[in-house]
Amino acid sequence: MAQLLNLASALEMLGGEKNLLKELLTDFACGKQFKKEELVRLEQMEDKTEAAKYVHYFKGAARQIGAEQFAATAQKLEDTLRGRENGNLEALNEAFEQDLKAANAAINLALKAM
Repeated sequence: MAQLLNLASALEMLGGEKNLLKELLTDFACGKQFKKEELVRLEQMEDKTEAAKYVHYFKGAARQIGAEQFAATAQKLEDTLRGRENGNLEALNEAFEQDLKAANAAINLALKAM
């Protein structure tokens, strides 16, 4: 089962570089911010490619820092936007937003502990 924040896995992917992990966690929490209205706007376009790219950005960043649960949710949303899976966009958007909030809360706790 996917973890909310798997720092051990993230650290392993980064070759044990704790300072880099801290930098990436900070960037995830404080860098490019998700805007639900932007995602919905992109999803309303006939071609969902830009919406998929928007989700892909956050999914990739989540995988890099070990935010496994959010990355899995983002993957489902991206797959639906790319037509690989059928899914309810409204429900997937809600799950995406909730899992992102949970990941950010876990990241903020981890950063305080570092």
